[in-house]
Amino acid sequence: MYDDLREGFTEYLRYERKLSENTIAAYERDVDQYLRWLDEEGIALPEVDKVVARSWLFRLSREKLSKNSLSRKISSIKRFYAYLIEIHAVQVNPFQTIHSPKKDKPLPKVIKEVDMEEFFSQLYKKDDPLSQRDQVLFELLYGSGMRVSEVCAVDISDVESGAHMRVIGKGNKERIVPLSRKTQEILARYLAAGGGRALLAEKAKGAPEKSALLLNHMGARLTRRGVIYIIDKYVRQGALHYHVSPHSFRHSFATHLLDHGADLKMIQELLGHSSLSTTQIYTKVSSTRLRELYNAGHPHA
Repeated sequence: MYDDLREGFTEYLRYERKLSENTIAAYERDVDQYLRWLDEEGIALPEVDKVVARSWLFRLSREKLSKNSLSRKISSIKRFYAYLIEIHAVQVNPFQTIHSPKKDKPLPKVIKEVDMEEFFSQLYKKDDPLSQRDQVLFELLYGSGMRVSEVCAVDISDVESGAHMRVIGKGNKERIVPLSRKTQEILARYLAAGGGRALLAEKAKGAPEKSALLLNHMGARLTRRGVIYIIDKYVRQGALHYHVSPHSFRHSFATHLLDHGADLKMIQELLGHSSLSTTQIYTKVSSTRLRELYNAGHPHA
């Protein structure tokens, strides 16, 4: 019944909006479902008003869709009506004032403690300059919960007396993070005369990097992209059996602290969160993990 409008809408998405084929296919499915429902109800497109639009939402609510799926369907129909108005097929968008539900935030990806232990055992099997650098890198990401951008920005002068490190976080906010004994130990070895950093600095083209703590294989400051490459390298080598992001080490730092009884306020301070509500997402991660352990271990689960 609406074949011409559907084809026109697809061309509009593909050539004017330049959306991906997967996105176009999702929009087409949503619009087809909507048009079939209108046909079943005997309602023509020009007759759709806010009441009909609400009826459509009620119809969707019975499908028990996730917030993300419902939000996408509403977005699809809104864009369809924007196209219809543009070609003068209808005069108003009855979905214009309908707000999509807030999307569910995915829980942070956390590395299991047993996998983290295996990762670090592999990490410490070598002692060449790049391995020393990597040991410092991951001790800071996991041992101190620093953001990857913060770790890459650390200068040698930020290491205070070996036991603490000065970190400049989001919004140029400064905090002091404690360093574990293991981190202090590998830092001392890395920064010693003839240690990993000195040997990496010798590879710099031109003037050597004097301030950066972490250097790449060419003696320049390590970047976020470089950290991602390093993580992928260890995954390929089997130190981790699944891909993770640099932020997963920060998530794991917070979750493992919480699992072992640390106070949420303390974790907030260590992470440099301005609001406790941001830190509270880790309570959801821990309760999810608790449920998994219960289901796996209790005979009546």
